[in-house]
Amino acid sequence: MKTRYIILSVVLIGVLIAGAVFMIPKLMNDEKTTDQKTTAEETTTTKQPDQIKNNLPDTTATTAIVVPQDMQTVISENQADLYVDEAGLLAGNYPIQMVPLYGVTSVSESNQITTAAGKPGWKAAYVSDFSTDEILSFYQSLLAVAPDYSEETVSESTNLKGTVSGYTISLTISPNNPDKTDLPGVSAVGIFIEQV
Repeated sequence: MKTRYIILSVVLIGVLIAGAVFMIPKLMNDEKTTDQKTTAEETTTTKQPDQIKNNLPDTTATTAIVVPQDMQTVISENQADLYVDEAGLLAGNYPIQMVPLYGVTSVSESNQITTAAGKPGWKAAYVSDFSTDEILSFYQSLLAVAPDYSEETVSESTNLKGTVSGYTISLTISPNNPDKTDLPGVSAVGIFIEQV
């Protein structure tokens, strides 16, 4: 019986030694891997992010805005329905004296931009409770003074374009789609102005 305990003890000690021989290196490798992951994570979190470009345009408009008398007359005759930017929703230096917003219910966008051609300009979009015909009539009268005035109707949208005072003005007037604008209203207007 004593021999049996001795053999059992030797086998048990052998199993423990074998286990230690195989397990200790594995535990050491796992510890090194964990240390490497922690170091990699620390390196990742301390890495400085790339410089984010600010929201300002690369260039700003330099051409002085001169409103022709015919345009000024149309603007004066419709003064009661023109948008007054008391809330400061329009982009900096937006040429409201030349291309005012007519019949505004809500301004949805207004940005000072630099076009792909590197020219300065502005974008604005708004919705109105006025009909598309009422808005179209106003902007047609406003842009009629442009020597290169053009008008194109595509589906339910009308695009107006003309150059005034050294700026190309493009307008799109269409029925409002609340799913696209997220704003209630009858008509939607998009304005794009670019320095020539």
